Amino acid sequence: DFTITQSSIDYGRIYFDAKDKGFFPEDCFGGRSASEHAEGKITIDVAGERHETDIRVSSATRISPRKSVKKWLQAVEAKDGDKAKLHRISEREYRLEYVGA
Repeated sequence: DFTITQSSIDYGRIYFDAKDKGFFPEDCFGGRSASEHAEGKITIDVAGERHETDIRVSSATRISPRKSVKKWLQAVEAKDGDKAKLHRISEREYRLEYVGA
């Protein structure tokens, strides 16, 4: 579970606490810049669309999938403070679910 922030809505990114790194395969972490992609990828099902991505290490405290989910955030009319879940289906497959307020 995670909270959607205004930053998520503004930039189309979902953010997780860096302490949750163990939820993802070790080889899927890349750097912050566009040129620092990870070797490994994961797939996230976002409302029936499959997004292949790596995970950006945004800071010492925050990680996020590199692929934008801005369209999904707009479609569910997400607001700052709303809740969402990322379900692990298999080692490299995940599904994003909007929970709401």
